[in-house]
Amino acid sequence: MCMNNERGLQGMGERKQLELKGQMERMKRLEEENRKLREDNEMLLNIMVQMKVTLNRLVNRYVVEQSKL
Repeated sequence: MCMNNERGLQGMGERKQLELKGQMERMKRLEEENRKLREDNEMLLNIMVQMKVTLNRLVNRYVVEQSKL
């Protein structure tokens, strides 16, 4: 992919080429950051689900059971 882009840049001015390459690199970094953030988000959502299950168990065990006494 990169080689094709570089060939396509040959007809442009050097300044424009550097600017476009910089934008492409920035886009790659942003896409990678986005991927990592999505992974982190998924992990945090899973943790929240587990915490909710644990909280419900604790409530059932200590609050509901206490009210039966």
